[in-house]
Amino acid sequence: MEPQTQVFDELPDPFHIHYKLQEASNSQRHTSDQNVHNVSDHVDEDVTSDAVDMDQYRINSWEDIGKIDFSSLSMKNICQLHFADLGLAFEFYNSYAKTRGFSVRKSRSRIVDGKVREKAYVCSCEGYRLEKWNHMKNRVREPKPETRCGCMSKLHVFFDAVIESWVVRDFCDEHNHDLVVPKLARMLRSHKKMTEPDISQMNHMKEVGISIPNIFGSLASQCGGYENVNFSIKDMHNQVAKQRRQLPDDLTSAMAYLEMLAARDRNLFYSVEKGREGVFRQIFWCDGRCQLDYDLFGDVLAFDATYKKNRYRLPVVIFSGVNHHNQTVVFGAAIVSNERKSTYVWLLKQLLIAMKGKIPTSVITDGHQSMAIAIQEVFPNAHHRLCAWHLMRNATSNIHKPQFTKMFTKLMLGDYEVGVFEQKWEEMVGFFGVEDREWIADMYGKRNMWATAHIRGKFFAGFRTTSRCESLHAVLKRYVKSRYNLTEFVQHFQRCLSYMRHREDLADFKSSTGQPVMQTHFQQLERSAATIYTWQIFVLFRSMLHKASTLKVIYEEEKSSCKIYQVSKFYKPNMIWHVSFHGEQDEFKCSCMRMDSIGIPCSHILAVLGFLDIAELPKSLVLRRWTRKAKEGISGYDDMGGLMEDSLAISRRACLAHWCKQIMNEGCLKGDIFNESRDVLVNILSCIRTHSGDNNMMEEHAEYMYEDLAKNGSTEIETTRKPKRCSYCRKGGHNIATCSMKKMDERTPQFDDDAAENIEGEDYSFVDAESDEYVHTEWFEEEDEYLDSSRYYEQSGGETESSMDYDSGGANDDDDEAEL
Repeated sequence: MEPQTQVFDELPDPFHIHYKLQEASNSQRHTSDQNVHNVSDHVDEDVTSDAVDMDQYRINSWEDIGKIDFSSLSMKNICQLHFADLGLAFEFYNSYAKTRGFSVRKSRSRIVDGKVREKAYVCSCEGYRLEKWNHMKNRVREPKPETRCGCMSKLHVFFDAVIESWVVRDFCDEHNHDLVVPKLARMLRSHKKMTEPDISQMNHMKEVGISIPNIFGSLASQCGGYENVNFSIKDMHNQVAKQRRQLPDDLTSAMAYLEMLAARDRNLFYSVEKGREGVFRQIFWCDGRCQLDYDLFGDVLAFDATYKKNRYRLPVVIFSGVNHHNQTVVFGAAIVSNERKSTYVWLLKQLLIAMKGKIPTSVITDGHQSMAIAIQEVFPNAHHRLCAWHLMRNATSNIHKPQFTKMFTKLMLGDYEVGVFEQKWEEMVGFFGVEDREWIADMYGKRNMWATAHIRGKFFAGFRTTSRCESLHAVLKRYVKSRYNLTEFVQHFQRCLSYMRHREDLADFKSSTGQPVMQTHFQQLERSAATIYTWQIFVLFRSMLHKASTLKVIYEEEKSSCKIYQVSKFYKPNMIWHVSFHGEQDEFKCSCMRMDSIGIPCSHILAVLGFLDIAELPKSLVLRRWTRKAKEGISGYDDMGGLMEDSLAISRRACLAHWCKQIMNEGCLKGDIFNESRDVLVNILSCIRTHSGDNNMMEEHAEYMYEDLAKNGSTEIETTRKPKRCSYCRKGGHNIATCSMKKMDERTPQFDDDAAENIEGEDYSFVDAESDEYVHTEWFEEEDEYLDSSRYYEQSGGETESSMDYDSGGANDDDDEAEL
């Protein structure tokens, strides 16, 4: 066998590394009987002292390992290496193993005076699996294939105190198993490793809601293909789980995150309630922007509970409303352990504390009994409305007669006088023979919470159902997953809020730029409204102007305090509304009370304005909450849009990553370009570390969050295991496949089908056209009786005539309570 030779080619190096190991010839590989070497065996008399200069074999950094050509590295070269620290020895052996097609693991150590003095690294196939693992009882998973076969390959290093380096003592490169082809070596265990840049990029992409598989695909694209990624999707999931285990307990971590937000937002409010022995019960929080929104738009409050949005299956309660763009706006959120009355009382009281004691004018819920009791206790003067969609569904499930549901819906949505409502209720109940039903008696007792006849004139900003809440839950599902713990839920919920506020900014921009093209016959009124309302509300107002062109004033009467105008539809003389005009107050009122219920002038008032040649909307018909100036003069909104503390660093990282990826893709094509690119990058990294130190931003960030709060110890989460229920009707004893209520609903006509789609397409139905569907139909084969406006007309000083109108906009509400 010809003796192996070694050549050292000096390269310019910022760290003054004086070697590069490579073979000068393609000489024959060592034979199996020469695979085990000792350092003493490598004293070659033919090699001069200059060639065996120890500095040439010293590895001081990971960059030095990157300069080694492993394909032509001889065993003599390996046995002459010495390493600055033990970690470099492992990195070298692992890199060498990857080029050969095997993986390595750390083995035995020798400790002297409490310090490691010798260390062995072996092939991952070294040794044998213990028999007890092959004969486990009650095994759930299939046992993994056995890979250990007694391989003797190893690298043994010891610490030489004279040169203060780790020196190779023994090196064996003999394997008793097949080696993996280099293409597949990246899949071996010791080579599947996520680097710190990979982890950092994954975390940032995960923070914006990108799933792990999509992140993996993005990283593969950056590296030039999946074959260049040195880890798998499972490794990424394991890294995420590892990070979670390293955090303090969940509640403490969530509180730490809120404390971090509070350092940036001095108005952020959060409150935690714990039970006995510190067991978590519920947490409520709202930031400063939520409080400002509530101050402006908190006259109407809607809240609902959604389920399975977190790891603990705890209910999530979101308080929401509608802003001046007719968009859903969030006032606060809570995670609770149960839905008892005491829980909702606590939540509403915390909401009052956060909102400086402001009580909403109206509240709408899905009818949960605990919610109703809590609202009555905390908001005794608020108008509580029940969700129309839930009532229709309950009518179907309790009476089991589709025709009854149809009649009940007409009665609920029809804009009748109270006397007419009472008469029709008795007729309906008697016709279907359900007088003795408990649900019927309960609904009649709550009629002032759902019947339009009883709640007409109360301001609900267009809310008739909790469809906005359900739509918000659907949007939230895009940002939070059921596996998220409390901390992750709060983080991603705030990200969802950020997106919703971004949409509000877009709406602000759209409303502040350009002028809409006039499209109606009342162009002066239309132009006046265009300068007052936001774009979304103006579109709704314009639809009212279009309807006003189908109306006419048929009679006017002068009274001592006002003028009364009778408005009718063309070709429908029986449809009459009364509009009163109080000149001193410049105030208009209509018998339909839509202005009082919604805050936008109805078509009947607009018809009178056109009749009187009024070119500008009177101030009495403009509700500030719908205008462009809704936020004008409110301090704090401009301060809420600043960059987060880490945002600039994140942007810089993205910029550097963009250029580094291009260098990575183009710099590896040719050897000379690669060497030059590598040296330049190493130089840059050296300069950065010299000026700023090797500090990790994420470690500092985590330390800031958890340094003090981690000392509090763990906190248990109080959860209540509920029996399995149908995801459709929420009742037990069956599932959605056998749900009789679902089958009944599928056969029942849908009456609320022209409204809220989801949060992306906001609910414009609250000012929908007057619909004749519910009122102008036969009631038990008799002509419908129209709304008696005598009560209103007598208050205005006039004589009575029939009139009617109502808001018929519905809600297409998707039941999104259960996330499967």
